[in-house]
Amino acid sequence: METIIEAEELVKEYKIKKQQLFNKQAYFQAVDHVSLQVRVGQTVGVVGESGSGKSTLSELIGGLQQPTNGSIKYLGKDISSFTSTEYRHFRQNIQFIFQSPKDSLHPFYTIKENLMEPLGIFKKHQPERILLQEIHDMLDQVYLDESILNKHASEISGGQAQRVAIARALILKPKLIIADECVSALDVSVQAQIIQLLKELQQKHQMSYLFISHDISAVNEVADYVMVMKNGQVLEQGMTEQVLFQPKHDYTKTLISSSYLLEREG
Repeated sequence: METIIEAEELVKEYKIKKQQLFNKQAYFQAVDHVSLQVRVGQTVGVVGESGSGKSTLSELIGGLQQPTNGSIKYLGKDISSFTSTEYRHFRQNIQFIFQSPKDSLHPFYTIKENLMEPLGIFKKHQPERILLQEIHDMLDQVYLDESILNKHASEISGGQAQRVAIARALILKPKLIIADECVSALDVSVQAQIIQLLKELQQKHQMSYLFISHDISAVNEVADYVMVMKNGQVLEQGMTEQVLFQPKHDYTKTLISSSYLLEREG
């Protein structure tokens, strides 16, 4: 399978308050020498508690932050060497779904305007009627009625808003979607629906996911490969069945024992 993203030895440091005694600059290392690969049609799950570095890692992979050290390759080429045209292609093909769907949508835009925005950036030379048809097609794929188009995010449910966010991410036909805690703000029944929708869309479009979550049960539902993070480091990784049902690290065992995973599988 073709590798979409390959990250090698990623490090992300942030400056923190200087130590008064020696007046030395101190640093906090949010991501500590992390490497990963995401291949076509694959879902890589990254699981860990809040503050483990998983969201920072996702922002590095998606180009929202720059690493302090390490490299990221998209389709085999280091993104730091991209031309403006290549970087535009990269941004189109790496899309995000965030934790709070309503916050990720422009509050003053209608749903139609929210969906039109990425098309206006990347497909501005196409006729509006074609772009509108793409919007209607995406609504069908996420099981939303077109009557929602004239509403604002504040006028729809959290589950509907997340479906809109998924439609907006998918409308550019990306190769990789980074889903950062995309079901954690939803009710349990709605979580199950969104997870099923993500799996259905992946099968249809053969795209890949980097699925970030503190919920090991959700990761078990979607991921082919799992990385367990704590304090910016990867403590354990491997195929999902291996890591979640034959864990080697005590931290992984703790995450599993504190989740619903054993109940659901038992």
